[in-house]
This record gives sequence, C-alpha cells and structure tokens, in this order.
Amino acid sequence: MRLIDKVWFAALLILMLQIPIVTDHYLQYLNGYVDATQAEVDHYQQLADTYDYASVSAMLIALKANEDPLVRDDAVHKQTVLQAHKDAQQALQTLRTSNYFEQFWYFAQPVQYPRLSQVLTFYQPSLPLQPQAIGSALATSLTLYLLLWLPVAWLRNRRKKQRQVFSH
Repeated sequence: MRLIDKVWFAALLILMLQIPIVTDHYLQYLNGYVDATQAEVDHYQQLADTYDYASVSAMLIALKANEDPLVRDDAVHKQTVLQAHKDAQQALQTLRTSNYFEQFWYFAQPVQYPRLSQVLTFYQPSLPLQPQAIGSALATSLTLYLLLWLPVAWLRNRRKKQRQVFSH
C-alpha cells in the first residue's frame, strides 16, 4: 500500500508542476490574441476618428441604429471583438501579476475551459525552472495529498485494528 501512496503523491506533484508551464503557454496564447485583435481595435478607432464620432462606442451605437441588418450585425461583431480584446487584456494582467495559487484558481474557473482547452491542444508537459513554482507545487501537492489521502489511510488503519480485535 505504501507504493500506492508514493505514486499518488508523485502524480499530484507532477500535475501541480504543470500549472506554471500551462500559465506560460496561456500567456503566449493571450499575447497573440491581443496582438491580433489590437489591429482591429485600432482600425475601429481610426474609423471613429475619420467619421467624427466621439468614440468607438458612439460609432457602434450609430451603426446599431442603422436600418440595414448587415450594418447592425457588423456593429454587434465589432462590439464582440472589442469586449473579447478587453477581456484578454484583463486576463493577461491578472496572470502576469498573480502567484501560483491565484493562477491555479484562475484556471479552475469553468469560464476559462474553452480557451484553456485550445491552449492544451498544443501543450507538451515539462518541468518549471523557477524555484518558487517548484516550491508552490510541492506545497500544493502535499496539502492535496494530506486532504485526500489521509482520510483513506485513517479508514484503512481503523479497519485493520477492528480486524485485529475480532481475530483475537
């Protein structure tokens, strides 16, 4: 049974060591996305300036009020791109300034699963080189191991003691 304990802990540790690596991949993905959408956002601002709108938001309001459904749909698309760009910038800021546990919590949120699954399609497991990432992964693994495995070990020992009592 001791071998199972060690394998369980090793698996947890390897899994927890992947969080900083996934974060790096995720940041690269977000940087590419922000760079790609920045060109569109800049173009929207240029259109607003060219046609004397006070802001991109004011231009989108005017476009949504247009009678042509194509123009209205395009305005909705532009608004979606602007919001996605803003969300990606906020995610970049959050992940750049967060610690290991905050990153773990960020990825645990169901709203992140679609983008995270895209990042994971190109992911190759590896080991982080930062000492703080290794220490945090070790602490998290140990905590999870104790929280998940100790109750099992306690029940196993209790049953073993009960069997010993009944066999005597």
